[in-house]
Amino acid sequence: MLRLVFALFLTLTAASSGQESRTITLRTLCFQHVNNVKMLYLPGKEPGQLVEVPLFTEVFSLPVTATATGGKVSFLLTKEPPAQGKQAPALPPVAIPSAKEVLFLFLPNPGNKDVPYQVVAMGDDEASFPLGTTKAMNLTRANLRFDLGELSDAKGILVTPGKTTIIPPVRKVNHLNQFDAKVLYEVKPKEFAVFYNTRWRSVAGKRDIAIAYIDPRTKQPMVNLYEDAPPAEIPPP
Repeated sequence: MLRLVFALFLTLTAASSGQESRTITLRTLCFQHVNNVKMLYLPGKEPGQLVEVPLFTEVFSLPVTATATGGKVSFLLTKEPPAQGKQAPALPPVAIPSAKEVLFLFLPNPGNKDVPYQVVAMGDDEASFPLGTTKAMNLTRANLRFDLGELSDAKGILVTPGKTTIIPPVRKVNHLNQFDAKVLYEVKPKEFAVFYNTRWRSVAGKRDIAIAYIDPRTKQPMVNLYEDAPPAEIPPP
């Protein structure tokens, strides 16, 4: 009962503040679990409802319908109502894009145990993130160059620190739809060194997120690749 009252209070507070609320469909991807926090909570579509928002580290979550207020969301760390006079523990509010479908990326937030994650919100609809493309994210402190297939060398895609770039589909592939994928680190102005060298797949029916970061243990740059494809639609019998 207290949980229902707590959720209803959140809904009424948003309404009384005069801020516009809207329903969004969201998915999540967690780079790495922090403090064993694997579940968060948001106001749901119905008044007084809290919805669970799971955090997975290797796959995208299934879609969740929630409510955003004033163009922002603030993920609750617990569904339990706070003690009297206290505020519910939550991550800082995150501004969301105008898209109805939003992907939230959860990144570790070192040195702040009360706020375990930094949250990045991005449009998740195909207009914002088209199938066949790669979203390259640079979480390092150096310029990176993504050499993918024919988009290499002088045509390589430069991504500056803290930025995200959409890379168009690669056309130069082998019989398995694979292409050479290299990521290079700028060691001196306009001088790059390869630190990641493998093959990725170019498939029109999927899209990829490539996250470059500094490994906290080795202090070396690394890349994580996440493949994303719409769920298959099975026609009724």
